[in-house]
Order: sequence, then structure tokens, then C-alpha cells
Amino acid sequence: MATGLTPAARSELARGWPLVLAAALAIGVGTMGIGFYSLGLFVKPLQEEFGWSRAAVSGAATFQQFGIFLSAPLVGWLADRWGARPIALASFIATPIALLALSRTGNSVMAWDALWLVVSLAGAGTTPAIWARIVSLKFDAARGLALGLMLMGTGTAAILAPALLGPVFATSGWRTAVLVMAGATLLIGLPASLLVGTSDRPVEGTKARGRFEVNRQTLMLLLIAFLLGLIVAGLIVHLVPMLVDRGMAAADAAQVAAGVGVAVVVARLVVGYLFDRFHAPYVAALFLLSPVVAALLLYGGGPVFVAALMLGLAAGAEVDMLAYFTGRYAALANYGATYGGVLGVFCLGAGLGPMLFGKTYDALGSYDAALLGSAVVLALVVVLIATLGRYREG
Repeated sequence: MATGLTPAARSELARGWPLVLAAALAIGVGTMGIGFYSLGLFVKPLQEEFGWSRAAVSGAATFQQFGIFLSAPLVGWLADRWGARPIALASFIATPIALLALSRTGNSVMAWDALWLVVSLAGAGTTPAIWARIVSLKFDAARGLALGLMLMGTGTAAILAPALLGPVFATSGWRTAVLVMAGATLLIGLPASLLVGTSDRPVEGTKARGRFEVNRQTLMLLLIAFLLGLIVAGLIVHLVPMLVDRGMAAADAAQVAAGVGVAVVVARLVVGYLFDRFHAPYVAALFLLSPVVAALLLYGGGPVFVAALMLGLAAGAEVDMLAYFTGRYAALANYGATYGGVLGVFCLGAGLGPMLFGKTYDALGSYDAALLGSAVVLALVVVLIATLGRYREG
């Protein structure tokens, strides 16, 4: 793949790879990495200890996404004004403290949800709202690939978090597992933040920095982000229940769902590379046809493994796409505030989507309406992306 890069792109990667690695590690142990992909491991232990329903335990995901919705625009604005490094450092100190408080949770669903909201707010500086800005300021010719490599940190967390934390949950309990998460966040995230150096300085030469840049494309990005979060998160979270409803064994359904994680990692690398070679909206529109096909396959009883891989391609493209488009349709001086708003709206949709799918199933007794609605909405998203138009000049 490297041989297909321009000389300028290869030069940027040769100079900036330590920064990309640091960003990938930071995001991997952050709120959207280990924080999100460990949530499923809590379901059975808390059910056994407190007798809570699965819905009660998994409500943490909604509060976590809501925390990003609240914090991403603010930390993006702060990063544009004063640089991202101090925010990242503070966040990688605050997050372990919040996780320590979470490990002390008692038999209260309200406290459980509230503490996950606190963890999410404390982890505001561990999300792509901060790190995508840092990488975008460093890269131009290789920006798509650099962002894709950075966001592979979350894909790696999706694969490693269950594998490494699962035995801790099984042998030492969920409270110890939370302490392990806190330790990993501190010991990996803090040094990664220190490696940023001066790359996080505000963009100079303009007084108008740190605002959400309003133009046709950025307003379209808000709508695209919300719809993508709503539908893709709903499809992924409910994939296993859909397959079990069709008669597949739960263990086999989980194996199929694991294919989503692999596809996410591959898609982030491939999409980022293609963004640097071709007009990114066309590339993104092509990739986002895959969840349209996936929804129709699931509706029509088609091959489920193919559908799972197609969902993974969409999940691998979405956050990269939003981060890349922000830097092409808004000034870098306003990148943090603009992308913070876009990412926040995306997380709002991701927090609501699984709940909406669940309510649709409860009301109608099947996922058919949700699947057909998903295909229609995602087809609209493809059209919106394909019509974004030329990049912002300068």
C-alpha cells in the first residue's frame, strides 16, 4: 500500500508515525476504545450480583454516548483555543479516578448510569474530538491514511478488550476488571499524551478560531453524522438478537458478530488510503452502500456472515469519514470545534439507535420495519455524501 502513496504522503508518514501511534494508543484505551468495547462484559456479572435486567446494565452505553455528545464540542473548542495536549493530559488523569469510583458501585442502577456518564465526561480528552485534530494538523497529503491508522486503535480495542479483560472478569470479578481498565488508561494514555509535543498548538495567523464553522457542507455533516450513528449502531448492537431470532445458536451468532470487528480494522486502513487517492465523498458513498445491502440481506434472510462484514465496513468508514471531511470542509483553525460538534451529534445518534431498534421490535414483534427503514435512511445518507461537493479552498 505504501508504494501507492505520493512522495509527499510518504514523507509525512516517515516524520509523523510516532504521533499516529501515540494517537492510536490513546484512543484505544480511551472512552471510545476500551471504555466502549468492555461494556458487554459487565452484563452477566452485574445480573448475577444485583439481579438487574440486561436493559438496566446496558443503559450505561446510552449514558456513555450522551457524555461524548455533551463534551466533544466543548473540548474541541478548547483545543482550538489553547491546544489539545493539556486537555488530553487532564483527561488521562481524570478517567482512572472516575473508573475507580465506578468500581465502588453498589446496588443502584441510577448510580451505575450516573457514574458511566462521569467516566465519559472525564474521558472527553481521550476521544477523536481531540486526537483527530492533532493528526489533521500534522498531515495533509497522507491525512486520510493517518486518520485511518489512528482510528485502528478503537478497532484493536474491539478485538483485544474482550480477550484480555474477559479472563479478569471471570477469575477476579468485575470490580477488579474496572481497576485494570483504570491502570491501562493511565499507564498507556498519559505517556501517549506526552508524546504529542508541540503538535497540539493552536493554528496561528487568524483570530477567528475555535468556532463551529457554518457552511453547507458542515451542516450536512451534522445530519449525516446523526443518521449514521442512529442506524449503524442500531444494526450492530441488535445483530446478535436478530440472528438468534432466526434460529442461530447464540455462540454462533457471537462468532458472526466478531467478523464486524475484523472488518472495522480493515476498512479503516483501506478507506483512509483511498481518501488520499480519490475524491473522498465518492469513496465514502461507495463504502456506505454496504450497510444498505446488509440491511436488505438481513431482512430477506440472506447470508448473515456477508451482512456482518458489510456492517463492519460501514462501522470502519464512518468515524474516519467524518474526521476527514471536517478537515476538508472547515478551516483547520476551527477543526476542533467543528469536528467536536459533528462527533457529538454522531454519538447522540449512536446512543439513541439501539434503543429505537429495541422499541420497534417490542412494538411490532420483529426487526423487519427497522431493517427496511435502515436501508432507506442509509440510501439517503449515501446521496448526501455524494453531493458534498468540492473541498474548501485553502
